[in-house]
Amino acid sequence: MKSTLVWDWPVRISHWLIVLLFTGLIVTGKSESDYVQYHFYMGYGLSAVIIARVLYGFYGSYYARFSQFVKGPKVAFRFAMSLLSGRPKKYLGHNPVGALMVVILLLALSVQWGTGLFTSDEVFWFGPFNALVPEEFASQLASIHRFLPNVLLGLVAVHVLAVLYHELCLKERLIDAMVHGRKKHQTMTSVEVKTPRWGVIFSLLMGLSWLAALWMMPI
Repeated sequence: MKSTLVWDWPVRISHWLIVLLFTGLIVTGKSESDYVQYHFYMGYGLSAVIIARVLYGFYGSYYARFSQFVKGPKVAFRFAMSLLSGRPKKYLGHNPVGALMVVILLLALSVQWGTGLFTSDEVFWFGPFNALVPEEFASQLASIHRFLPNVLLGLVAVHVLAVLYHELCLKERLIDAMVHGRKKHQTMTSVEVKTPRWGVIFSLLMGLSWLAALWMMPI
């Protein structure tokens, strides 16, 4: 069995930051206590991490790039059928169904934090872009912002079940790989992963610049 670095540290850190921030947002958003201030700030943080991760998906290491793992609906469907047969093709990076889930989660999370920038508690806290849109439109965005977490929780549940299926049934150690970045395999051809310094710097700068811009805007 060979051990190959698949997911480098920017991928792993962004993954676990998204997990932590999303968990915090769900807790503060659904709590009966007044955590609106923390909810806003964690939403800002989530938006910055997702922006950096998306950019790294274009300028990052080999297995981090969308062009490497996004295969299209037909390939994803064929892979899903092979999963049902119990003999799916093995991938070092994201498999086609996992890639589809990554894209859906990133899009849904982006809609969630994007709508949050226009919402308010109608008392003290207002999103930085709330005053830029008509009140009726802001109300519609707020409705999406309140409803979408239920969809996201369903997607996360599917994602976790899929990971457990790979762990327990296919013996593919995805959780370990997302901790230390390496996956074990026997016959698959691998590509040496090199973390591009300029890709990391560009992605981080864009994410941090966005975070700084939001932080300076009044809530």
